[in-house]
Amino acid sequence: MTHRSGRRRGIAAIVLLVLGAVILGGVTVAKAVNPPAHYSEGRAAGWQMAPTYTDGESIYLEPVDGKLRRGDIVLASVPWSLQKTQMNRVIAVGGDRIRYKPSSKVAGQYRLVLNGDPLDEPYLEQWKNPSAVAFDVTVPDGSVFLMADNRMNSDGSQYANNGPVPVDKVVSKVVMYPMAKLAVWGQLGGGLVLVAGAVLGFVSRRARKAAAAPVAPAEPPSQPVAAAAAAAATATGAGERSDAQA
Repeated sequence: MTHRSGRRRGIAAIVLLVLGAVILGGVTVAKAVNPPAHYSEGRAAGWQMAPTYTDGESIYLEPVDGKLRRGDIVLASVPWSLQKTQMNRVIAVGGDRIRYKPSSKVAGQYRLVLNGDPLDEPYLEQWKNPSAVAFDVTVPDGSVFLMADNRMNSDGSQYANNGPVPVDKVVSKVVMYPMAKLAVWGQLGGGLVLVAGAVLGFVSRRARKAAAAPVAPAEPPSQPVAAAAAAAATATGAGERSDAQA
C-alpha cells in the first residue's frame, strides 16, 4: 500500500514539474512575441495617485500618440508640482464643463458633475470626497482638466490658481503593459508549481525507499537470556515433581 502511495505521488510530482515548465515557457514565449520595446518603465513618485498607484510602484509609459481620453492616467509638466513631471488623471477634456459643490450630493453621494451628469469614479476610495474645494470650470480646447486619485492629499486643476493644463504639457500616458501582469503571475505560478512538484517528488522517493527496504528478521535471544529462561523452566519442573511426590 505504501509503495502504491509513493508511486502515485511520483506521478503527481512529474505532472507538476511538467506543468510548471510549460507555464514558465509560455510566459517567456509570450513576452518574446509581444516585447515591451514600445513601452518605457518607471516608478510612481509620491502618493498622489493612491490607491491606484503607490510610491515606488512600477509603471509603464507610452508616448501620447493620439487624443487624450477621460480617465487616462498621464505624466504631465504641471505648474503645481516641483517635480519635472507628475502623474495625474484626465478628468475632463477640451469643451467639457466639470464642477463640484461640497455642500450638495448627487444620487446620494458627493460626486463630480461632468457635462450635467454625475461622474462615476470607481478608482476613488468610497469614503473620500472627490474634491476638497468647490469649482466650476469649462475646459478650453487644447487643454485637459487633471486631478490625482488621492484627492484630499494632492493638488490639481480643481484649484483656481492651477486650472486646466495644455495638452502639449502631457509627456506620456501611464498604461498597463499587456504582458506585465501575466508575466508576473505566470512566473510566480510556474515557480510555485515547480516547487510543489519538487517537494512531492522528494516525498515520493522517501516513501518508495521505505517500502523497498528489507525487513530485518527478529534476533534470537542472547545466551544469558536463554540460559536464564532454561534455568527458570528447570526450577519450575523440579517444583512440580516435588509437589507430586509429597
